[in-house]
Amino acid sequence: MTDDVRIATGLRRHRKTKRLRRLLGTDGCWALVCLFLWAGEERWTGDLSGLSDDDLEEEADWAGEPGALIAALVDVGFLKGAENRRKIHDWQEHNPF
Repeated sequence: MTDDVRIATGLRRHRKTKRLRRLLGTDGCWALVCLFLWAGEERWTGDLSGLSDDDLEEEADWAGEPGALIAALVDVGFLKGAENRRKIHDWQEHNPF
């Protein structure tokens, strides 16, 4: 477990974030931040294996349409892999500690 995670100052203007905002609005962007914070506490390697998409949406505090958040995060490239084997893209590069 870590006490913090790195979120680049450029996240708000990154193409993935802009696309996520177009797909799900600001609630989707906040859910992404919540997922990052949760990963820092529980899955500090960025490996989300063993968790269903429903589990991940719950940990991200997603209150929107079920399945929409994870589908969007995969579509824009923040998550990779299949359900129960997902990983946060480049997590260890951005959060190496």
